[in-house]
Amino acid sequence: MNETAQLNFALADVLMSFDPYQAGAGFYDTEMADVIYAVHQQKNAEKLAAEIRRIYEHSFDAPMPGGSPVKLAEKLLSIKNNSSCSL
Repeated sequence: MNETAQLNFALADVLMSFDPYQAGAGFYDTEMADVIYAVHQQKNAEKLAAEIRRIYEHSFDAPMPGGSPVKLAEKLLSIKNNSSCSL
């Protein structure tokens, strides 16, 4: 498995437990794919958090409960930055 795929699986593992709309684990496949793409594009946690919020709110057409997902963005970027993958 190549390094990018390994990174994407590591990011997906974290995102599987993110359930802002209480829809259940594994319900957010489309959103997870969009967030993983955003992680590859973004270096700033605040901007990534805003993008995560936009992705989920667009899908659910409702404000995301629980405030800004900055901690999630920081964790995702930490995984990306600690990966040996050169993106």
